[in-house]
Amino acid sequence: MIRDILRAVGIGCLLAGGILFFTSDSKITSNADAQQLQLDVENLQSELAKTKELLANAQTTSTVKESASEEEKSEESDATTSNPTSSDTILKTILTIESGSNSTVVSANLERLGIIENAALFDAYLEDNNLTGKIQIGEHNMDTSMDFKAIAKEITTVKK
Repeated sequence: MIRDILRAVGIGCLLAGGILFFTSDSKITSNADAQQLQLDVENLQSELAKTKELLANAQTTSTVKESASEEEKSEESDATTSNPTSSDTILKTILTIESGSNSTVVSANLERLGIIENAALFDAYLEDNNLTGKIQIGEHNMDTSMDFKAIAKEITTVKK
């Protein structure tokens, strides 16, 4: 009788120890997995930011090269043309406006791309003309020959 009781208590202790071992171990693994997942997410976000920056630089660089090749073609067609200055160069690019972008972000992106020279002035223009809430997401064709009115019209036009 006592032997059976001691055997049952021993088996119960072994089962309880096994259950505690596996459940406490899985919690530690879950915390470690969560921390690793958080690090992976942070790494992916930093890689995304780097990729966006490289893409923006590539777009600007290819646009500048495209403008330069157009300039060379126009020089070849008219041999009497003098060398154009940097202010004569028209820079064409595509401005991508993402959901959640406000007028300040759009103005800063236009300045970074070289379409406008002063983001604060363009942002003030948008505010003065009540256009800040009418900016449309999507891809907009821009070039340096556009004035504030033309740029504002382009970025407030719905893209299909």
